[in-house]
Amino acid sequence: PSLQRHRCYFSVGLMLDQVSNYMMFYGISARKKEGTVHAGIEGFLQEREMVQIPLVVLAKCEKIECPNHRIRIVENPSIFALLCAKATGEEAYMCMNGQPRLASLMLLDLLAESGTTVYYSGDLDPEGLLIAQKLADYYKGTFYFWHMESEDYEQCRSSEVISDRRMKSLDKITDARLIPVVDQIKKYKTAGYQERLFIS
Repeated sequence: PSLQRHRCYFSVGLMLDQVSNYMMFYGISARKKEGTVHAGIEGFLQEREMVQIPLVVLAKCEKIECPNHRIRIVENPSIFALLCAKATGEEAYMCMNGQPRLASLMLLDLLAESGTTVYYSGDLDPEGLLIAQKLADYYKGTFYFWHMESEDYEQCRSSEVISDRRMKSLDKITDARLIPVVDQIKKYKTAGYQERLFIS
């Protein structure tokens, strides 16, 4: 409901939380609606630095492109920072930081229009899998899950027991690509976290 309200206001030129509604990315180039390169975003691209962009800035952009027409998206800010620090300049990364905001979904729309392939990685728990499935359903381009296989769960499985109430959320997962890891979570009833995969 909150996202729908934001979209409704945005469709008539009004923004809610235009500063706090933001997204983080690395390695993206952007063109404004008048056709010129967005100099600020281009500067971060050239400097190979991550940047946090609010909705009010993203709304000025008409085209977004990534190197090799692909981007890797993670849920966790710490993982995002780690990937950016190791980047060579030929990669593009984005951080959702939990539930997607309108700014993140707007960026996904622009990425789809430019033919960008998305690789998404999130936590292997009920909430993380639901976010992943919603994003896969939402994205209008090619979308892959990244590090969300059964073997990944085995590597990042924690001792945190998932409550019965949260476990019931797994019944909402219908994407065939996620069913194997859903079965593993149902077997062990513990959560798997990105940090255990990427930070060792």
